[in-house]
Amino acid sequence: MITPLHHSDYTLKNRAFNCRMRNRYYEEVYYAFRALLPSDPTGSSNSGLDAAWFENLSKEVRRYEHLITTCLEYAQAAIFYGKADYATLYSKDKRWGILQEEIFLVHFLQELLSTIRYIITRLDTDKMLQDWSSTIQDMKAKPVRYGFVNSIQEKLNAMSTATIDEFKDLLKHVLDRFQIGNTLFGTVQELQNFY
Repeated sequence: MITPLHHSDYTLKNRAFNCRMRNRYYEEVYYAFRALLPSDPTGSSNSGLDAAWFENLSKEVRRYEHLITTCLEYAQAAIFYGKADYATLYSKDKRWGILQEEIFLVHFLQELLSTIRYIITRLDTDKMLQDWSSTIQDMKAKPVRYGFVNSIQEKLNAMSTATIDEFKDLLKHVLDRFQIGNTLFGTVQELQNFY
């Protein structure tokens, strides 16, 4: 006759599952992020390549947000986020204990999610401005007695170019942060052995 597992046994099995899923999704998050980067590593501007990259970024960024959200949920579940009564530190339990690196990894993923949501908001705003720019272009075709349509159009075009450069710069900073995240992730994988 099989005896039912104790509650703590379920908790430990859930921790092992959540850690494995966190690890799997972290790798997906990293490779998906690499796909978001511009193809030209030198960062030199080419308006055709920049426009194609920006179009791809607009399409892929929401998929990336979903991957980070999923990874964060597993990472939080793995450390019993908000449930301190289940948490045992690694120093007391080498097999099931929670590493400080795991806790830091949760904060790292929260920062990534915040950054990607900022980028999504900026992309949405940029789309509205581009739509408005098209409307202004249509207004230029009609006779206008008073107004500053040409001046506004020039400023919108300059802002669009600056926005692409800003996103490239922001993603380079995120790539630098990934070096820290990857170090944490490597430590976590090295020390955790769940059978």
